[in-house]
Amino acid sequence: MINDFLEYLKKNKSSLVNEWVAKVVEINPACHQIYDESVGLSSKIFDSFCNLLESNDFEPMKSLLGHMKKGHKFSKMTFLENQQWFGSFRYILLPTLIKRYRDEDLLTILSRVNHVIDMIIFYFSDHYQKDYERSFKAYTKQLEKEVKRQTLELNESRSNYQILFEEISDGCFVNQGGRIVFANKVFCEMHGYSHKDLIGTKCKKLIADDSRDSVMKRFYQHLKDIVPSEVYIYCRQDKSGHHLPTENRVKLIRYNGKPAVLGLCTDITKRLEMEQKIKQKDRLSLIGRLSTSIAHEIRNPLSAIKVNIQLLMTKLKLEGYDRRRLEIAFEQSIQLENIVSQMMDFASPLKLNYSMTSIYELIDHAIEIFEERIKNENIDLTKNLDKGLPGIMIDKEKMLEAVTNVLVNALEAFNGPNGHKKIDFRAKTTIYHGNKHVNLSIMDNGMGINPEDMGNIFEPFFTKKKKDGVDLGLSIVKKIVAAHKGHIKVSSEEMKNTHFNLTIPVDITQ
Repeated sequence: MINDFLEYLKKNKSSLVNEWVAKVVEINPACHQIYDESVGLSSKIFDSFCNLLESNDFEPMKSLLGHMKKGHKFSKMTFLENQQWFGSFRYILLPTLIKRYRDEDLLTILSRVNHVIDMIIFYFSDHYQKDYERSFKAYTKQLEKEVKRQTLELNESRSNYQILFEEISDGCFVNQGGRIVFANKVFCEMHGYSHKDLIGTKCKKLIADDSRDSVMKRFYQHLKDIVPSEVYIYCRQDKSGHHLPTENRVKLIRYNGKPAVLGLCTDITKRLEMEQKIKQKDRLSLIGRLSTSIAHEIRNPLSAIKVNIQLLMTKLKLEGYDRRRLEIAFEQSIQLENIVSQMMDFASPLKLNYSMTSIYELIDHAIEIFEERIKNENIDLTKNLDKGLPGIMIDKEKMLEAVTNVLVNALEAFNGPNGHKKIDFRAKTTIYHGNKHVNLSIMDNGMGINPEDMGNIFEPFFTKKKKDGVDLGLSIVKKIVAAHKGHIKVSSEEMKNTHFNLTIPVDITQ
């Protein structure tokens, strides 16, 4: 370490000597009269100082100082002036020492420099002993105070930077040589690793397969300063192997004297979900406008067709297959009219007419509508309703439509006539977000829902069943429940069961 410091001194000799003499003149303006001579002598002392640091041989320095004492202009200087002159050299070197070295290295070199300068000052002590003792203590105290002050400032600065990096909500890291060499707490949590395990980890390990090549290509571009700073999106990979969308902001820096990439990464899962919801909302709005337009165009001609078929059936007195053909046409026109009504209902904003409704009556009414079908298909329907369920403030007709649509979904879930078909109604009170709700569940033991389709069952027009209609039933269910400030959840096991849970607030004004 001493050799490194000596190399610095020799390389910067001229500037350090001039700075030293300028400091001497600043402290003692009288030295301005011998400025040029001071520069020359200081240059020689500087060389001897370097030699003393390197070899610990005081003789060359002693000879030079002896020359100063005998008939030299510097011999008239007081001990304090000599002490200030040589001591000012400490102030010239101190900032450089603190900047270039840390901890034990700083203490070692500082101790060696102080020792050499003290040896020089001690050489004059036989002439100025009493003056020296008073000045040395004060000067040493002042020097220690300055070292402590600058050390404290450095420690505070490090502490502030540490707090800054640990408290930010983004994951902060430094990638050097393709490995993580620095990471804050958030970055460790985002990837599921402890700080100890993460430091030294290859960056490739933290990137999902489909993003790995592009991210590493960017890293090497940053190192070459082709793209010094950039924002991009990629998929990170945590310790459990999960792939999560992430936004990364990176910049080329130097870390411990070597090129590295500093990055701030943000989990954008929620942001992408919100963007998807906005897109879905826009798409549903477009579907609604399109549905309304089509329904309006179809409804009037369809009504005319239905009326004319009825007239023909009455007047023509047809029999056999001819009459059956008209009946089929009439039935299909009614089916089309129902589809148009569904599309109009889905597209139109809901207007709710609230009334206090019994959940028992609501369920009984829904079951009554399909009573004949349930009986004919030998479906075992059970009701497990808690006693004392409160009345709920709802639009009875709309909520009945929601329940019957779920029930239709259950009835259509059975595959063929065989097997034990079962539908179970349950209802109970529950507390959700601090308010009382009624939880209504409808479970069937039918075919269940394919896991791949689970995220799409509430989408309008989504179906994999071969049946009449446009499949807006579950979309309308979700719309009605949401309008009542409730929520709906679905769970299913393919080929086993499907479970719909409707949670409705008892008092929508809460």
